[in-house]
Amino acid sequence: MNIAIISNNSVYKELFSKSEETEAVLLWDKVKEATIDLAAIFLDGETFPLDDLGKLRELYPDIPIYYKPISIHSDLFTKNISRLCAAHKVKVINEYSTERQTVEHIINEITNKEDYLSKRIIACFGTHSGAGVTTTVLSMARSLSQRVEEKVLVLSLNSWDPADYFYPYTGQYLNDLKVDLKTQNLTPARLSEALCHYESFYHLAGNRDIKMQRFYQPYEIEHLISVAKQLFDVILIDGGTHFDTAPTVQAYLSSNLRFLVTNQEEKGYRGYYPYIFHQLIEPAGGKAEDFLLVVNKYQPANTLISEKALEEELNMTRVATLPDLGDLGTIAAFQKKLLYDMGNEYYMKNVDLLSNLIISECKLVEKEASFHTKKEKKKLFALFK
Repeated sequence: MNIAIISNNSVYKELFSKSEETEAVLLWDKVKEATIDLAAIFLDGETFPLDDLGKLRELYPDIPIYYKPISIHSDLFTKNISRLCAAHKVKVINEYSTERQTVEHIINEITNKEDYLSKRIIACFGTHSGAGVTTTVLSMARSLSQRVEEKVLVLSLNSWDPADYFYPYTGQYLNDLKVDLKTQNLTPARLSEALCHYESFYHLAGNRDIKMQRFYQPYEIEHLISVAKQLFDVILIDGGTHFDTAPTVQAYLSSNLRFLVTNQEEKGYRGYYPYIFHQLIEPAGGKAEDFLLVVNKYQPANTLISEKALEEELNMTRVATLPDLGDLGTIAAFQKKLLYDMGNEYYMKNVDLLSNLIISECKLVEKEASFHTKKEKKKLFALFK
């Protein structure tokens, strides 16, 4: 297939040219009439003026056109760009996408090519701070890692929460790898040194440098995930709630299986998340169907919103409901134990439902031994076996 690019960035042409699916790649600085049949056109917001969308669509009325906006700091401007592109049947690519992710997204969509490995990256997000994303991710990791043969890693990519206090964490932190990520020199060996091995899974805690909270770049987090994929078969990402930061957006872009964790607090499902969705996720092409709903800390009280009502409120399919453990949760925090290890059968059963879904989607191999009675003992050097 033939691709046209309107951009001053030659990296896009290099990346498109490396793809087996492309034959010719044209790099333009303005709208032109092609002498060959085109399969798609990519527009770089750094170069392409939106006023030319109409002219471009007149020349190419039927082929897919993709537009990546420059970094936008106004939600109103973002919505207007999305509406203008929709009027001309132009698809908007997330502004936080790296060059490589942009090219892969376009090629995969045009060719209907399924990126199988990305299905082994599972990301969890929250409707608001306090929804319980981290406890849910760590419980999922504990459940899944006991059941499957594959190695499981948890990446904490919430810039506001290192998630190092739920068990005796002994590893390094995301900010400790900042130089390696910035220079694109992170190696599998360096990453393995930074990890903590807890029971049956591995974990890299998140950022604990307050000054660095908003200074991670998309390409840095993409590099981290890329290196992690060389070491691990399954990656669970704690994406937090901040969809205006590179770590959270990269967690969203890098994963094909996404969970949204909420609870019965109105400030989350009705107060905070709708603004995030309509101002950040939806304008970039995201949909409610991109997420599966996990209801956390559920209390079946008549005065609180029900599971069904939460599904309708967020327009998502609920896959699990995790009960409010009350004092047991407080004890777990004090004893530095994961909620999954506290022995509440109903909680464990519902976390196992999430593991079942991941095992099915990712085509993982289950262990023969009972995962509740047998704990694997792995050394860090086992990563390189």
